Amino acid sequence: KSKAVFGSVGRRIPYRILHVINQDGESLGNMHRAEALRLMDQHDLKLVLLRENVDPPVYRLMTGQQIHEEQLKRAEKQKAKPKPGIVQKELSFSSAIAKNDLETKTKQIAQWIEKKYHVKVTIRQAKDSNTDMFMLYDEILETVSEKATYLSKPKVTREGVSTCILRHMSDRELKAYQKAENQKKNTVKKDENEDLKSSELHQ
Repeated sequence: KSKAVFGSVGRRIPYRILHVINQDGESLGNMHRAEALRLMDQHDLKLVLLRENVDPPVYRLMTGQQIHEEQLKRAEKQKAKPKPGIVQKELSFSSAIAKNDLETKTKQIAQWIEKKYHVKVTIRQAKDSNTDMFMLYDEILETVSEKATYLSKPKVTREGVSTCILRHMSDRELKAYQKAENQKKNTVKKDENEDLKSSELHQ
């Protein structure tokens, strides 16, 4: 039985008695489904199944926005899970990392990316370091940007610790990246030519 997408709910609820939670996350206790549907209509909300394998099953009244945010959260979590058959490597270091150590780590990341591995990078904020963790991610991505992109963008997971996952670009993304790079180069050349022309004119 395929699992329904979170939030894809209609009015057909197979259970007679439900445990209902309101949109603020407070429990309204057990009630008959007709009562739950009445509340749903009254407040223009949706009734979403949270937990099915309990008695009575737990449903929550949610706004469309809340459902959308929850779907995004779940999709992020799903993305962060390595897919079957994909090797995920991990690296972690502190934000006080020395420049040459960072270069070594970045080379290692580049080698893994070449092998189409996913690379999870975790950075801990060092107490005596004022280096921004997110600047380090930018530096790493900048170095491997011809091959890699974010599977999951850098985010703080708990205080002083952040993480991201890098992956190899698909062929389509690589083509788009190279095209954008060429356009950039052409624009720079054009600007340089324009500068030359204008300086010649002013002589």
